[in-house]
Amino acid sequence: MAVTAFLHQKGGTGKSTLAIAAALALQEKGEPALLVDADPQGTASEWANRFGKRFGVESLHHIQPTLATLAESWREEWRHVIVDGPPSLSLMTESILVGVDRVIVPVRPSLPDIWALPWLAAIVRKLRREGRAPAAAVAFNMYRGEPLEPLIAEMKQWGLPVWPEPIPASDELAALFAGAALDGASAQRMLRLLEMPGGE
Repeated sequence: MAVTAFLHQKGGTGKSTLAIAAALALQEKGEPALLVDADPQGTASEWANRFGKRFGVESLHHIQPTLATLAESWREEWRHVIVDGPPSLSLMTESILVGVDRVIVPVRPSLPDIWALPWLAAIVRKLRREGRAPAAAVAFNMYRGEPLEPLIAEMKQWGLPVWPEPIPASDELAALFAGAALDGASAQRMLRLLEMPGGE
């Protein structure tokens, strides 16, 4: 099994949307996931309160920096756990990084999203030195055909690899918050994203 977190210290990068989409994609595949909302804003929890039962997605809102400890008990119960991280660097951020198997860092294809990465990358490097870091990769989200090479070049200094398939801007993903089902193309994309190194 695998615990996967969507994490970035910057808001607006699509963490909650992708976490919800990932949980839905796994559910549609017949591999239910626990959706853990570790963001005090509670977007994923609110989605689950409104629509989770319809789609068979169970959720938990957990905003205390004890996720690394709880992840062990979740592993005993669930084949997959999806964590929606907070838009900040905090004790919770480090607890998530220690407790999960892989971290997907969504960024929009814009320099401000890239400029916010060094601090998160520094924590990952520190945990790597201690032998406690999860697999981690940056995923371009809300992609509309922007040139990515300059952004990737900017990121190379921080040692975070880039997932090779940008996630396009999608009305279908936005419609999740109105209770829509996940479309097939988005579901397959999420499953490919969840197969990045670090899981089973």
